[in-house]
Amino acid sequence: MALHAILFDHDGTLVDSEAVNLQLWRQALEPWGLTISDELYWSRMLGVPIRQNAADILALYRPDASIEQLTAAKLAANAAYLAHAYFPQMPGADTVVRALAGELRLALVSGSQRNCVQASLRGHAWEPLFEHVVTGDDVARNKPAPDGYLQALSLMQLEADNCIAVEDTEVGVTAACAAGLRVVAIRSPEAQSHDFSAASIILDNLTEAHAWIRQQH
Repeated sequence: MALHAILFDHDGTLVDSEAVNLQLWRQALEPWGLTISDELYWSRMLGVPIRQNAADILALYRPDASIEQLTAAKLAANAAYLAHAYFPQMPGADTVVRALAGELRLALVSGSQRNCVQASLRGHAWEPLFEHVVTGDDVARNKPAPDGYLQALSLMQLEADNCIAVEDTEVGVTAACAAGLRVVAIRSPEAQSHDFSAASIILDNLTEAHAWIRQQH
């Protein structure tokens, strides 16, 4: 089966953003006297869109706040961070993305807000490498719904059978599989509890993912 494109996730796949996001959530929750444990973040919040994170925090801790207030606080913390920084790349990300861009069409499908993704693309000079970028701001339903991937496939005028997604969380794998894509799941130490059974293959890093994709190509 011909391979035409690779659809990359952003957070945790191409950029090392999750540890920063944990700290930003902690900052956002300070006005309510709340904190998030490492265990809670890695097991339940990793890869999950902000609004759903806010809903889970509300259900767990019952702060005197609304989902909208918690979401707004996290978005404000994000904006303050992105005003002077961008997320560092995952090991090997730049090399892998540039190599694949010379062989296949690339898209970025993220559950994050567009300002987060654009900061990474500018900071790492990746903007010319991705044909299309779909973020959580662009779809009605975020991951684990397949909407972002389906939109990317539509924009590229490609069938799912001719593409591979690269993800690092259960939420992302679920979304990509629901769109009919083959999925490379990259399991980080923090995602040991995530169910990647629906993925085509589970690997340890982007370099291994690149090698597997080249075999398919």
